[in-house]
Amino acid sequence: MYPVWKLCWSNLKNKKVQNAFMAIIIMLSALLLSTAVLVINNTNRVYEDMHTKVNGAHQILRFENGIHDPYKVNQWWAQQEGVTTSEVMRYRYLSSMVHEGEEIPNVDLFMMDTPNMPFTVDKLLFVQGEDRQDPEPGTAWIPTSLAYSNNIQVGDQIEFKTDKQTFQLLVAGVVVDISYCSPFATSGRIWMNDQDYTTHLSTLQGNDKYMTEMRFDDYSQNRAYWGNFEKFLGTPFLESVKDFESISSYYMIANQVISFIMIFIAIVMISIALYTLGFTISDAIISSYKTIGIIKSVGLSSRKIIAGYVTQYTLIAFISVVPGILISYYFSNKIVSSSMAYLNTSSSNMNIHFSGIEIWIGFAVITVIALSALLFSYKAHSVKPAQAVRYGMSEKDSSKLSRRLDTGKSKLLQFGRLPIEFLIGLRGVRKNIRGSLLIILISALSTSVLVFGFMFIFSITSIHQTIAKWGYDSSDLSIRIDNPDKITYEQLHGEVLSDNRVKNFSLYGDANAVLPISKEHAADSDGDSMGILLTVADGNYDEIGYENVKGHNPIKDNEITIGVNVARKFNINVGDPLDIYIEGEKYTLTVTGIYQAIANMSNTGRITAEAVRKVNPKFGASLNTIFINLQDGVSVNQFVNEMHKKYGNALWTASQASLVDEVFSQAVTILILPMSLMALLFIAVTFIIIYSICRINMKKQSRTYGIYKSIGMTSQQIRLSITAEILVVSCIGAVIGIPFGLLGLPPLLNFVLMDYGIVEVPLIMNGVGIIGMILLSILIACLGSWFASRVVKSASPRILTVE
Repeated sequence: MYPVWKLCWSNLKNKKVQNAFMAIIIMLSALLLSTAVLVINNTNRVYEDMHTKVNGAHQILRFENGIHDPYKVNQWWAQQEGVTTSEVMRYRYLSSMVHEGEEIPNVDLFMMDTPNMPFTVDKLLFVQGEDRQDPEPGTAWIPTSLAYSNNIQVGDQIEFKTDKQTFQLLVAGVVVDISYCSPFATSGRIWMNDQDYTTHLSTLQGNDKYMTEMRFDDYSQNRAYWGNFEKFLGTPFLESVKDFESISSYYMIANQVISFIMIFIAIVMISIALYTLGFTISDAIISSYKTIGIIKSVGLSSRKIIAGYVTQYTLIAFISVVPGILISYYFSNKIVSSSMAYLNTSSSNMNIHFSGIEIWIGFAVITVIALSALLFSYKAHSVKPAQAVRYGMSEKDSSKLSRRLDTGKSKLLQFGRLPIEFLIGLRGVRKNIRGSLLIILISALSTSVLVFGFMFIFSITSIHQTIAKWGYDSSDLSIRIDNPDKITYEQLHGEVLSDNRVKNFSLYGDANAVLPISKEHAADSDGDSMGILLTVADGNYDEIGYENVKGHNPIKDNEITIGVNVARKFNINVGDPLDIYIEGEKYTLTVTGIYQAIANMSNTGRITAEAVRKVNPKFGASLNTIFINLQDGVSVNQFVNEMHKKYGNALWTASQASLVDEVFSQAVTILILPMSLMALLFIAVTFIIIYSICRINMKKQSRTYGIYKSIGMTSQQIRLSITAEILVVSCIGAVIGIPFGLLGLPPLLNFVLMDYGIVEVPLIMNGVGIIGMILLSILIACLGSWFASRVVKSASPRILTVE
């Protein structure tokens, strides 16, 4: 055993830089893998722990159309064993909130008449303010999602607009309301005092709406409950249902994307590390061929020589993996804390918990490195002592080298007019085929990852350019009448919508619908029906920018387009009929298109206003938002400011860009840090590997560089020739990596987001940025070789030649 340790220690001692760089690559791979697993596990754990702590709802029923009696429904569910229900809570819907004189755009507010505390389901946890039985008169509790994103503190005044008046409330509490405070949420519950609710909201036009929440002891059994429930009703449940998957999805989506990219990059890094390991061991055997031959000639077996290499890299892997896993705690803690900030309270446990999976990941990385070292070092078994002493390599390799050098000379004569540095660089490429192929591979992977990473981040930060492909409209601005006493729709049409600057407009609203589930699809469902949210437009869907993956938008009153997850669940395609209940009435509509949408996980549909008016002729009053497109060249911001000055609080106006920023700004905040960190790590790994390969090659070519120096070449020229060699091969790698980054990696992201309703992630190909990433990849490779060649500058020709 002593000879094995002696050989291992000799390799560790004599190749410190090379071993250190290999250790860094393994550590970063373990870091990313461990971080990804920790993020996935702890995102789920933090959410599930909080969901359990507050007795979070698994399903929320909303009664908005008067089809079912909410109290009878609540009573039936309350009588079921294994189900906990909340009280029936009444609410009104508002879509306007003002803080410090600034209107908060794109919010859907459920103005709740707070029931008696404590809640049996969805208990509220106070982050700020006094924990009371109910809000005091003149005050309200707001969710963390609204408070944090708009910098609202306890004691601040918030203002709400109805169609008759405005009223103000003081913020008395900021609460974790787990079902309505997720990231990217545009809806939230405002908890009011009963007296304030009666004074400000009960007198408004229309009836109160109701909400009840349910928690199952075993959520997997909810389908059986629903079967019995719909038998009790005698019909499918025809109001709105928000299920657990929809409630939890926005908490999970950002970290799912981050973890996927981390795992992918970690696998790429490990693959590079293994290839580099093979190259390093093979080179070590070749460069020490004579030494190995002498050792074998004095009796040391091939098995012990191989064991020396395996021990060396297993030890390096162990030393690298342990700190990688420990450091992953810090990064994963940052990511989870950022994405789950809306659930954080002084008493909540947001710290990362290690599990056995991270240990097994570390063990797997060490095992893969050890087995790879065993595989690649097996070449030492074929070393023949006699040939090693005579040639310093096998006789076959010696003859191959001679022929290649002779051929190389004749080939290089054809490039005689090129600079000498470039000629020497080309010679290096031909002479070191395996090293050149490794650099091409690394450059290709580096380019593809950098191009894809830039494209993804740029697409998220510029999401307003592709917002229609995420399931939203792409109109220029939105308008809503907040005070009909000051401006009616007829006035708005005459003064605003008929303006020459307005290109087109459409009225917009929504409605709830239910899809009955047939027997062939029942096995994959949690009930006999599925509730979806319908987008309703009185106008042209194409003009306001709604897009489809297949087919076209609805035009007639018997047409509908559906989200991809609805189409997948019901196995429906364009042209198929679809049974649907709208406001309690059953219709059969023709599917004219299928679209993707991040909102509600694509469990949605789009119909025309005429389709709803067949059921409810007065539905037009619900179309309270107007999407507007302006003529080319008209400033959207100037038009919006003009509306603000002219109509004040009577008319709510917001540009599309501001609405998009309100929804997706947090996504950018959550994604930018980990994505930037991963890009830096990959850049560092690329630099390290190129540096390491160049150092290996320089050691092999030291005599040649000594000869170059002795005949008058400067250190600068030699370094330029080395850099020229890397420039050539990295350019080849970049060319190979470009199509993979643009076309090969996006489908993997589609796979991750498919369940969330996105089957084709809308990526923007910014030419300048993509070229920048390509040049950065090439620059990293060239810098790695330039820094590695510094040793030439300080070495004398005599030393180089002797080496």
